[in-house]
Amino acid sequence: MKEKLKRGLPLAGTVVGLALLAVVIFRGDGLPGWANGLLAGLGGAALGVGGGGIVMGMAVWRMTPKERSELERSETDERNIAIREKAAQDSWYWTSALLWVPYVAALARQDLPFILLSAGVLFFHHAFYLFHMGRWAKRM
Repeated sequence: MKEKLKRGLPLAGTVVGLALLAVVIFRGDGLPGWANGLLAGLGGAALGVGGGGIVMGMAVWRMTPKERSELERSETDERNIAIREKAAQDSWYWTSALLWVPYVAALARQDLPFILLSAGVLFFHHAFYLFHMGRWAKRM
């Protein structure tokens, strides 16, 4: 099941990304500017994540069995796990700081939908952090 999911999600992301970009290209004139930008952004992100997953899968597929086992071992190595955890922690703090930029810009423009959207994103960013802190405190 997990193996099928690993193969299917990048393909689904690529298809969804291409579909969203096709909507923007072929129907973009009939959409409001904000919807056009939103669909283009989501399509590009989905295409990037999906396409990246497909390329990575192809790279792993072309590896020798010895290289695959080395890659698998490096993913479960304690040092590499600690490095990824530190990188994720730093990334969270930078993302938290950078999420204030669109919020302040929306406040300056007095754009209510984007004020609410950016405030919601900030709220969920911090709420997920607190949720996962509690989850990991129980596990450790």
